[in-house]
Amino acid sequence: MVICRKGDHSHQIRMALKTLGFTNLTSVVSHGMGLERLKTRNFQFVVFDAKRTDMTPGEFVTQAAKVEEGLIMIAASTNPKIDDVFGLLRAGARGFLAMPFTAESLEGVVERAKEGPPFSEAVLQAPDRNAALSGVVLNNLYRLSVLMRQSRDFESAARELPRQKALFSESVELGLLFCEGGDDRIFRDRIIEDCVLRASAAASRLGRTRQRLRKEREVEVGDAA
Repeated sequence: MVICRKGDHSHQIRMALKTLGFTNLTSVVSHGMGLERLKTRNFQFVVFDAKRTDMTPGEFVTQAAKVEEGLIMIAASTNPKIDDVFGLLRAGARGFLAMPFTAESLEGVVERAKEGPPFSEAVLQAPDRNAALSGVVLNNLYRLSVLMRQSRDFESAARELPRQKALFSESVELGLLFCEGGDDRIFRDRIIEDCVLRASAAASRLGRTRQRLRKEREVEVGDAA
């Protein structure tokens, strides 16, 4: 189902969906009408207007999820506010379609939405979004670096490399797109800060380990004496 207040946008989305193999399509002009349609028919996908019609899109997502469990909802809008889009993802939407779009970009959004939300629940509900997004980027970077090292000796690690590279690239792109306020400079600064903190923590752990080993050796020497 396509929910869009602008007829030309609705038409474009429906035509593009048809090229992707969707045949049983319906469209309405308001979120309230979409909810009523959900109560009488089963839908797998809903592409809905990210702008308010007769209710806010956030209210629609929350109520639609109660009507149809497992419904895959994708928000669509031109010039969206990133914080608003993230709020829709928190409410239960699976993805976002930026207009104007191409059939290829729509297909990518649909395929990713099938796989699940773009972020884990921990990221969606995090009080500090930039910190959570930075953590995802750095965790993926760490996993990638480990695999790159292991791939020199193990074929299984080498086979896993392309997938991890894609995950890392995607986490960077999503972080830059969904960082708070849409200011990627602040997000980059946050990543740098977190890198420094992680490096400091690693150094501290290494120092504590060295200190523990030194004390153990001293005890062993004393016992031997």
